[in-house]
Amino acid sequence: SAAALQFAKHNSPQSCRCSSADSAMYVNAPSSLPALQTRAVEENDGLEPLAEEEIDPASFDLVVPAHAHSKQYSLEIQSELMFSSTHLAVIFEDPVLLQRFTNFIYQVRPRSVPILQYYMDAFKALRAIEYANAIVSGLQSVGDLSYTSESIDQTSNQALRDRADQAFQTLANEELPAFITHTYIQTVSMTIKRRIADTLPPHLREMSEGLAEVFCLTDPARPDNPIIFASEEFHRTTQYGMSYVLGRNCRFLQGPKTNPFSVRRLRDKLKEGKEHCETFLNYRRDGQPFMNLLMVAPLYDSRGIVRYHIGAQVDVSGLVKDCAGLESLERLMERENAADGTSAHMPVRIHGHKPDGGKANHTHGDANNNNTNCNEEKDEFRDLASMFSLGELKTVREHGGSMHRINHSELTDTEGISNWNKPRVLIRDDAAMERRGSDPVLSSSLGGSLGGGRLSGIYEHYLLVRPYPSLRVLFASPSLRVPGMLQSNLMHRIGGSSKVREAIAQAFADGNGVTAKVRWISGRGEQQQQQQNNVEGRGRWIHCTPLLGSNGTVGVWMIVLVDDEQE
Repeated sequence: SAAALQFAKHNSPQSCRCSSADSAMYVNAPSSLPALQTRAVEENDGLEPLAEEEIDPASFDLVVPAHAHSKQYSLEIQSELMFSSTHLAVIFEDPVLLQRFTNFIYQVRPRSVPILQYYMDAFKALRAIEYANAIVSGLQSVGDLSYTSESIDQTSNQALRDRADQAFQTLANEELPAFITHTYIQTVSMTIKRRIADTLPPHLREMSEGLAEVFCLTDPARPDNPIIFASEEFHRTTQYGMSYVLGRNCRFLQGPKTNPFSVRRLRDKLKEGKEHCETFLNYRRDGQPFMNLLMVAPLYDSRGIVRYHIGAQVDVSGLVKDCAGLESLERLMERENAADGTSAHMPVRIHGHKPDGGKANHTHGDANNNNTNCNEEKDEFRDLASMFSLGELKTVREHGGSMHRINHSELTDTEGISNWNKPRVLIRDDAAMERRGSDPVLSSSLGGSLGGGRLSGIYEHYLLVRPYPSLRVLFASPSLRVPGMLQSNLMHRIGGSSKVREAIAQAFADGNGVTAKVRWISGRGEQQQQQQNNVEGRGRWIHCTPLLGSNGTVGVWMIVLVDDEQE
């Protein structure tokens, strides 16, 4: 099929379509994707002028009066809760949520498996102590034996509890943010693909302003790794002008509630020369916070030397506010709202114990019950048994109760024990059950979206290209670093209709952002020329954004490639 061109400045409200046979049909497919961003003024804020029929003749109101007792939403507060150990506690309360979290660690972050196992074993030991104490407290005095009526002190191990607290906090500081980021990447990546291919519904298009256009380029060879180029949408999103941004490290976007662990991880990954994604709170120039899903990636030259860093931002404040894809966060916010903002009274437990006097500890509840009733009688052995591994369960099945079992010849009813040594076969994926419609992993399994054990970034395929007329490819994402790619001419990679190619070249010459559906050529030399003339190649969308320098001219083009879903 002929290539289709969607050509317009990125800040135009609606893209211009070609009317010739080269143009494609655009259909907004139905989508359950959540909105990435929030509105500056919500529809139910009541700021519209009162209609004539709503006006009380004796009233002086111009708009609907504000509710005196309504709780104002705070992204900063929700951000703190989202990355807190209390949020991780909610995950540990529900076996399904816990399985998703542990699956993520085992498949995406295998280096973190030891600390997860350390915590689970320490917690199991604490529950074993609780069970031992429960048995001791149930001992009854025996006749005239005075020693049986003497009280026995409860067993405790504060050092073990401290180690469990520290391990749990490590999971909250390091693994929980990675899990949240992975969840958001699934939604953002799909939204980016649909926006570039122009299949995003109009209501979501409004709530994804500037998507795939907020970029900055930094130079690690200069002191403090300053920003040297930035896109216009970067300036609009952050509200900082070009004269302020260029020449500065991007830490000016940090604020009082920015997670320091996120900042440290970004710094460490850049030093290691590795791509990294992080979700953390940033601030605009007017002090307004926004949740930033940031991808930073080193740009290597042909000799494998890091020359620059590319940063790509996505405002995901809407995902956070709606708790999209995170049932655990939704439950946490429901508890927070029910407690009227007094998080010290959250119904969670510290390693199986209720908090004492509101002491701030790393908390989580019963991993066997997602709605623990505070009035329910505590069963220490049930709590302990919920921590058993498969090997331990096998031992219990084979040897449990052997000291209390009577001879088989004396059994009058053997039905309940005939299968004692045969484990029941249970085939079920608990993590795939009872997911909400907004769960971005609903249509694909966890293992299928991990990219072979690698936490994939927001953008899988991208190029950085010199300005017109050179248009040489300087840097490429790992997926596009194929032989002959670097220093090749971008236009040699675009085949198909000459009309489409000319329109793209003109957009580069004018410095206008452009989105186009093209025939992407992967060949070299003469093969490229043949494919250009014969409408061959792979159908792909290219989304091109100029990054501007201090003099206002284009310094480099950031080009995002998305596969055509129709092919």
